[in-house]
Amino acid sequence: MQQSLNPTTRILKILGPGILYAAAAVGISHLVQATRAGAEYALGLTVIVVLACIIKYPSLRFGGDYAAVTGKSLISNYRQQGPWAFYIYAIAQLFSMVFIIAAISLFTLGLLKASVGISINNLLGVGLLLAFVVFLLIGGHYKLLEKITKVIVAVFTVLIIIAVALVAVRMEWSLGAFAVPHISGATLMFIIALIGFMPSPADGSVLQSLWVCARAEQDGQKPKLSDARLDFNIGYLTSVVLAVGFLILGAGVIHTSGAEVAKSNGGFAEQLLQLFTVTMGSWSFPFIAVAAFFVMFSTLYTVVDGMTRIAIAIGEESFPGWPPANPDNSRVYNTVILVLCLAALLVLATLLRSFAAFMDMTSILVFVVSPLIAWLNHRAIWGAQIPVEMRPGILMRIWSLAGIAVLSLLTLTYFYVRFLAQ
Repeated sequence: MQQSLNPTTRILKILGPGILYAAAAVGISHLVQATRAGAEYALGLTVIVVLACIIKYPSLRFGGDYAAVTGKSLISNYRQQGPWAFYIYAIAQLFSMVFIIAAISLFTLGLLKASVGISINNLLGVGLLLAFVVFLLIGGHYKLLEKITKVIVAVFTVLIIIAVALVAVRMEWSLGAFAVPHISGATLMFIIALIGFMPSPADGSVLQSLWVCARAEQDGQKPKLSDARLDFNIGYLTSVVLAVGFLILGAGVIHTSGAEVAKSNGGFAEQLLQLFTVTMGSWSFPFIAVAAFFVMFSTLYTVVDGMTRIAIAIGEESFPGWPPANPDNSRVYNTVILVLCLAALLVLATLLRSFAAFMDMTSILVFVVSPLIAWLNHRAIWGAQIPVEMRPGILMRIWSLAGIAVLSLLTLTYFYVRFLAQ
């Protein structure tokens, strides 16, 4: 049946987990980090953004590869590699996931408030937003998640590309504009953080593996390895293009205006919308507001689902026989998603004043475990569970090891600059 489909229809049929990855990746890392890179350094960090995406590609792709070949997630492989690997990953994830959900929810609400001009209590607003997400996920699970996300990603990709085109014609382009700026201590710290979260943290590979497994469960069969790779490559390329696009928006809208960049994420989002209106005209406000909100809502939607699946997988590996094996067909998924979202609300209700400090701690933790996850993914894809003929070639092996080395060096540099350098 699949052979009778034309190429476009076949690709649309294949797309799924890779598009979910793109949706999860383009949230705060793109809308805030990439845009702020352009706002503060113009086009000077474009090369850094592209190199970061190249360096992290093998590790992030291996999640889908492993799941397509074995039918299992990377979390199960981490458990097989030894308790030390599994529990380091599990503790880092379980500590950070509630704060990540809370942060994305709060930022999405701030963007919504800036877009439509509503005034609502943050706790109430986040509660309503998460309630809507939970309603969609419990009602439709993976099948509805994939359908909605495909539409959202298509819409905001087109909107962002149009926005970039409108801004780009107003900018001056030269090779000198892409020169990397002078590396001060503050710039180095920003670059390290930018690489760590661009186009996504290393644990995006785990989400990819879980979504490939969910798609296989829905279809009743494992995907072809070539199809899984094509799906991921399209999603990954989308995330890279959008990262560069947001950087150009930051350079063309904020940097050229000479405005001081707002420090808070909410203030930065509001500043971006306001400056876009000033630069392009009032007609552009709803245009960019819709695009930005779609970006953040897609991230919230996919991350809540992904964190729920990660929590369930960690529970299954920690307590063998813990039912059920398939979260989409059980009450466990519904229970875990409710617990995570209620915990996120509790965090906002009790720790909002120190929330920035907790998010900084979470960000550091996510960044520090990135080399470990990249190494575990490397071992997984060249492990005994993967037939020799289905393993990546020697060039990909070298590429993967080089990425691990770079991430390790960046982590050591981060620790030195943050805690040891005077």
